[in-house]
Amino acid sequence: MRSLRAISLLGLLMVSACVSTSPPIPPNSLGAFRDTLVQLNQKSTEALTAEYEWNYRNYKRAVREDEDLDPRTLALEFCLDSAFHAAWGSCDVDADTSPVFMVIADSRRDLGKLNQMMVDYANFLMLFNSANSDTRAALEDAAVRIGDSAQSIAANAGLSLNEARFGAFAKIGVGIVDQLLAKKQRDGMAAVLADFQPGVQAFAELGSEAMQISAGGVQTEYQTEVQPLKRAIVQEQDSSRRLKLVEDMIALNEQTARQLDVLGSLAAVYGSLPGAHAELMSALQSGYRASLNELVASIEAVSSAYQTLHASQSN
Repeated sequence: MRSLRAISLLGLLMVSACVSTSPPIPPNSLGAFRDTLVQLNQKSTEALTAEYEWNYRNYKRAVREDEDLDPRTLALEFCLDSAFHAAWGSCDVDADTSPVFMVIADSRRDLGKLNQMMVDYANFLMLFNSANSDTRAALEDAAVRIGDSAQSIAANAGLSLNEARFGAFAKIGVGIVDQLLAKKQRDGMAAVLADFQPGVQAFAELGSEAMQISAGGVQTEYQTEVQPLKRAIVQEQDSSRRLKLVEDMIALNEQTARQLDVLGSLAAVYGSLPGAHAELMSALQSGYRASLNELVASIEAVSSAYQTLHASQSN
């Protein structure tokens, strides 16, 4: 009986050794990282929804007022590469036929998926940081969900989910938990995070690029609208009508600047995301809580820019 108890105790100690390391990342650092990513998801959705609504209203106004604008370009074209692929106007990626509100809608959808994957990843880290035999199944499920999301996001961007570019995100899925637990026991929790750092960098770049594409659409839309205004101002002889045209141009300038401010602030958030993830590794080594100041400040800037844009639309 004493021998059996000794074997059981030895087995328990071996299980504990496999799923723990010292020191773990301070839980409040991981919680703050997760909570900040939840805020990013919420604020980016709000901001891009405001962008979408403004551009959608603007497009409808243009359809009513501009006889040269052909709304038939809104029809879907079904692309030959897949039975499930359809595009607005044309499947030619260089045709640039999608109206700006749809470019914004695509960005909102893609960023929603990216943001949710990062929230899932942060939740995974929190669970993994204090892993035990009771959390194994939950960790496996979370790993599969993150892996599926990473594959979908990369494929949507036309990229191969390879380890050189995306780090451990390229192999996270069934069976990865045992490998990560072994790495944690051998090299420490910081080494586990380091394996994911390239992927955090790569996905953050995709987020920034999506904002740049959206900004390009806003700028193109601005040029489409401002050129007729400029010509009309030069040609208009009546001073009151000319003043009205000038006021319209000023309003267009202000609204476009507000839209670009929102998109620029979102791009800055994704630019700060890899640094915030690196802070978690530093928190592991120092034992202090990660401040995440840059990421938090960037998200606050998004909120401020959104509030300004939203207020202008309400007036």
